[in-house]
Amino acid sequence: MSIKERPFEFLRKKDGSCFSEEIIRNWYIARAFVLHKLKDVGFKPTDSVHLHAIVIGDTPLMLSVVRQVALSAHYINHNEDNEDWSKRNRTVITVESEKEGIIEELCTEEYLCNLPRYCAYSVYGSEPINKDSYIDIELDIVKKWTGTTDNKYEYIFTEEDINQFLKTTADDEVFMIDTQMAILASKIYDLGEEIKNLPAEDIHCAKRYSMALDVYDSLLKKKTEALVKDKKWKDAYNAKEGLSNVFCADCFHTRSLEIEHCLEGEKKRTKKETRLLWEANNQVLSRSEHARWVVEKLIMGYRPMNRQERLTDESLFGDKKTNNRKSLKRKPDPTHIDLCSYADLRRINPDNMKYDSFLMLAIPKILTQIGKSQ
Repeated sequence: MSIKERPFEFLRKKDGSCFSEEIIRNWYIARAFVLHKLKDVGFKPTDSVHLHAIVIGDTPLMLSVVRQVALSAHYINHNEDNEDWSKRNRTVITVESEKEGIIEELCTEEYLCNLPRYCAYSVYGSEPINKDSYIDIELDIVKKWTGTTDNKYEYIFTEEDINQFLKTTADDEVFMIDTQMAILASKIYDLGEEIKNLPAEDIHCAKRYSMALDVYDSLLKKKTEALVKDKKWKDAYNAKEGLSNVFCADCFHTRSLEIEHCLEGEKKRTKKETRLLWEANNQVLSRSEHARWVVEKLIMGYRPMNRQERLTDESLFGDKKTNNRKSLKRKPDPTHIDLCSYADLRRINPDNMKYDSFLMLAIPKILTQIGKSQ
């Protein structure tokens, strides 16, 4: 049985004010439409291709589509370490707009917030800004899209297509979100010592998570409660943290599709073969999940630590370090220690890498549990 909820209403601006009803409505429409449009997109780790999303127009609805593509389009063949930035297989989002100040509008809290300040982008054919960015999203602003869609991984998004989608899709499939997978994903943080006590080494070795996975199995079988808890979610920080599980779970189908692409030939896969593929690809899956998480946090208003904040963090230890990091995440202008490349994360905060690795191993269990409940 699905659990339908409306979590977007709980998001707040940095000053505590509400977003308009139009913007919230656009977020729901964009999410349903983009997830439907990109449902068949997935790559193998060795694929030298990327998704190219072409968004026609700069109305509030179409800019919400840009936001949703940035939240959803993250793939395991992105390679932040390639010295040639043009071969990093980033998702490219082309926005057709003649509006003066379109980048500034995209930087508003309604749309991409802090993302354009850190990702690569170009305007009207200019040399890309932040071209060496580790982020797996790239923006390209054009006055008029004149290209073709000969590339099978080019997807055009128009308002006309959205209106047609709305005519053929039930309202509760658009304006309500089935939070089942998000709820099960959130249970990972209920594990406690089974994850916390694992040392930050052999991060991608599946065997080291066997005990935690057994405990997680038992959590999955417990009664599921709603994700949105009105009293708790009235706190803006808690709402963002809760909604993070929705954005994460929205990519589970893509992760599963990409594992299927890793299968050789047309033979029917066994459960063991599939499990081994999830384990063998844990590193690329975890890297992609971190890339997705970074984009989400930037869109939700977080920023990387500045130099002084990092110096302070490095001077603290134990509970003082932990408490300082927590306080920085709750500021009106929140910052997070993990907003960095995957390579830097291993140096700065390797202990947190195991959560991504565990989550990737847990996805097939979540998908199986959801299948049982339907």
